[in-house]
Amino acid sequence: MDVQETGGTVEPDHPLLHRQVRDPRTGRCGKLVAVLHETLGYADGRERSTLTAYLRGVDGLEFTAAAATLEAV
Repeated sequence: MDVQETGGTVEPDHPLLHRQVRDPRTGRCGKLVAVLHETLGYADGRERSTLTAYLRGVDGLEFTAAAATLEAV
């Protein structure tokens, strides 16, 4: 299995962009500042990708979460 990293593109139309959200996996809350469609690579001839959310927590530190699981606060 050959995997190659290729980067990603910004998703400007996410419905929760610039709103306060919660990551249910970790329980952390923050402002959704960006969503990036990231290509994880190619395996067995198929593209592997994900939507990664970038959030700024109330402590000012930024963290990532799965964009599909975010909840509005």
